[in-house]
Amino acid sequence: MSPVGSKPRAAAACPAPRPIAPGPAPRPTSRRPGGAGPAPRLITPGPPPQWRLGALTVVIGATRADLRYAREPVGSSSREPEAIAAAVARAQHRLALRSRAPDELLPALAAAYTAVLRRRGGRPGDRVPLVELRDELGGTRAQFAWDIARLRRERRLVVDGRRLDLGVATGHTAARRSQVVWIENDAGDGSFFQSFRLITQEVHS
Repeated sequence: MSPVGSKPRAAAACPAPRPIAPGPAPRPTSRRPGGAGPAPRLITPGPPPQWRLGALTVVIGATRADLRYAREPVGSSSREPEAIAAAVARAQHRLALRSRAPDELLPALAAAYTAVLRRRGGRPGDRVPLVELRDELGGTRAQFAWDIARLRRERRLVVDGRRLDLGVATGHTAARRSQVVWIENDAGDGSFFQSFRLITQEVHS
């Protein structure tokens, strides 16, 4: 107890909490329910660091991990390696489950190509914007890129005697994301494509 007549002591000031700096981004793991998957591969150390895990790219930010396919968002998770692996497995499963088989997709592409040609006043064999073809088909950007990559991987590029021909975007066009589509291979490499056409296959005697 303080002596009578003395002033009470002021309470000691509590120091302000120190800000917590985010730790290093965790390395994704291939472990997930059901067994091990493909080993993760570092694409760039960042920041933010980007990893290739299966068919997806994982961008690890300060508070969460964003999942992308063909540079399009397909999911997210917390930064824990096991959570990332599980989210990647779910996203890949959704893309595979919703993918159109070549026997279904090829006629749909041909019909969409005809519709875009008619709308633009073009003739068979003319190039049309790939993004307009994608819009004609419907679905997400990532799913369209997944399905086109599947056709290329399975070498299913001919419909009704006509071959699919994709035009690569060059120069400043490749920087206009609204006008191009990124198509990638299983390793994550790829190119931006701008146009689409169906050309008659040459018949060799």
